[in-house]
Amino acid sequence: MTRRQALLGLSLLLAAGCGGGGSGGDTVLTRANEASFDPDASILAAREVGGYVVPVATTRSLNELLRGLRMAFPETSTIHAYTSYDPHLLHFAIAKTAPWIATWKAGKLDTGIAELDSLLQEFGAQNVLYLNDDGDQAWFSITFNTYLRAHRAAGLFITKSTAIQIVSIVTPAFVASDTDITYEVTTDSPPVTRLTFLSGTTETLYERTGSGAWVKRP
Repeated sequence: MTRRQALLGLSLLLAAGCGGGGSGGDTVLTRANEASFDPDASILAAREVGGYVVPVATTRSLNELLRGLRMAFPETSTIHAYTSYDPHLLHFAIAKTAPWIATWKAGKLDTGIAELDSLLQEFGAQNVLYLNDDGDQAWFSITFNTYLRAHRAAGLFITKSTAIQIVSIVTPAFVASDTDITYEVTTDSPPVTRLTFLSGTTETLYERTGSGAWVKRP
């Protein structure tokens, strides 16, 4: 099994999370502003930052880098970054004894637990959908307005109530399985920015020293 195949099958069951904060205005990526950026820039930004959300400033910087490179080397426009999760979706397994389970089954997000309700509001929870019963728990899908680092946010949610038994990421159906982009900035003076484009087994490196022109490396 390849690394990419393994990631595609991944469903993280996290017990804790750390760092970061929530959404607020136009400082973080949301459904309202992410369309302004190359989706690849959003994915790369989510890899670069800590916490649970993705700052607009980081995404904008990476967006400008990608745009400049793709203008110089149009062939890179067909290669896209890979993500193992949908940033707007999490699945929750809730104990059937949870006092709010009937509320969620009715499609309402209120739980009556202040910390949990506050977190749902902070991350812009939009709706909850009942999926199915599974033994002593029920599965739900919640969609969020905020662009989450979902693998981290999952761990944060699970700490808010003992009735939350599992929080898992959801792998997006649109993910390309054989392409990726990696980003690196060296500590040299001036720094060297590197973007590596992976397509199948072929890796192509592009570099820029300081604010100079992009160069394709053999």
